[in-house]
Amino acid sequence: MSTTRLTWRINAPRARVYRALLDPRAEFETTDPVLEGEMTITYTLADSPGGTEVHAVHDGLPPGVPAADNEAGWRMSLAKLAALVEAAGESRPR
Repeated sequence: MSTTRLTWRINAPRARVYRALLDPRAEFETTDPVLEGEMTITYTLADSPGGTEVHAVHDGLPPGVPAADNEAGWRMSLAKLAALVEAAGESRPR
């Protein structure tokens, strides 16, 4: 088993990023039963000038999942998270 570690900077306050990660409308799906039960995902959010640094750690990646593919998926997911919370800030009146 391997681990994927990524850091992504998001131009939004930490509280907004946190709320988005906990949004009950979010959907998570695992289609391969072999992948269930052994993995853990940890997010650490840190204030950064003008935004938030998201540190994501995905432990317990099974040998059948290429690390490069997992990292690419994480990059896409974190980019979508950034787009979501950054757009939410732009729609608020200032």
